[in-house]
Amino acid sequence: MPLPMVHLSIAKRLIDAGYDTNNISQFYLGNISPDAIHMRQNSDRLLKNNTHLIPPGKRWAEIDEDDFLHYILDFISENSTKTDVDFLWGYCIHILTDMYWTKWIYLKFAADYKNDPTPIQEERPAYYNDTDILDQVLYNECDWKASVWQCLQSAKYNDFLDLLSAQEIESWNNLKLHWFDSGVSQHKNPIRYITKPDIENFISSCSETLWKKLTKPHNTM
Repeated sequence: MPLPMVHLSIAKRLIDAGYDTNNISQFYLGNISPDAIHMRQNSDRLLKNNTHLIPPGKRWAEIDEDDFLHYILDFISENSTKTDVDFLWGYCIHILTDMYWTKWIYLKFAADYKNDPTPIQEERPAYYNDTDILDQVLYNECDWKASVWQCLQSAKYNDFLDLLSAQEIESWNNLKLHWFDSGVSQHKNPIRYITKPDIENFISSCSETLWKKLTKPHNTM
């Protein structure tokens, strides 16, 4: 799935466009937090599906986009008085971004990898090679990272419903705050399947789609 800079880039675009949020720090924190399940000992695919609100027995590729959007909006409505609402919206925007990423980027990657007659890596390492290198490039070239990192550093940690603990969210945020410190990706193979324009186009298209579907019809991005 997309890595931190993709999620934060989309969150930043929504904020800059006038997305209605009372606490930007909590909104940004929510945007990276569904993956905090990795901080739980013995986390697995089932637990990750749970924090990403994927219906039991389903996969991203099988989910109808509009049906899932309505499902997420219902989830927000049901829980908006039970938890920090800005964190909740950020959290759910992350999940919707993952769904669109699967359908618009990952499935194409998987097809391109399958059709590659001379792959130099197994499929999973090949995917993370391209995405991790490009996420580091996005960070290195980003002119707004200092302000967003400041927001993440000032965010407050609370248990999120019955999905994640405050400690898991804090540990994940601290990890992401230093994710790009080395300035270079740990992956070293040439980019082969996913390009920088692919990711930049995704950020733009996903931001516009989320803006249209999650804000009032008269708003324009």
